[in-house]
Amino acid sequence: MADNYQATSEIKRLLPEIEETKVQIKTLRDQLRDAIDQNDEYKKLASEIEELAAKRSEARKLLLSDRDYQKLNEELEEYRFKLRDLEEILSSYLLEYYNSTQKYEITDGRGDTRPLIITAKVGKSQ
Repeated sequence: MADNYQATSEIKRLLPEIEETKVQIKTLRDQLRDAIDQNDEYKKLASEIEELAAKRSEARKLLLSDRDYQKLNEELEEYRFKLRDLEEILSSYLLEYYNSTQKYEITDGRGDTRPLIITAKVGKSQ
């Protein structure tokens, strides 16, 4: 029970520090953005990039109307969805494996020992 109290105590200590760090990061990002906005050379290059992006967008529209491209893109999306689904299933089994064995590694089908990476996050407050 002492470990649970210590973990809870550390969580309560870390959450405000994480929030403060996020605020500092936002402040520094804003300052960097201001410094960039004041740089004339950067503004010129940004304008050129914007023009190229518009051209790229036009080229992309042409690609999107191409049947072969559409077919390949749909196939790619199907495989991405399949990969996410398989990884989610694997994650569930790995968590079950860890909970039953308390081991941080597993031997795969090829005989290689692979580490388990267990993560947890705190959701946003409501």
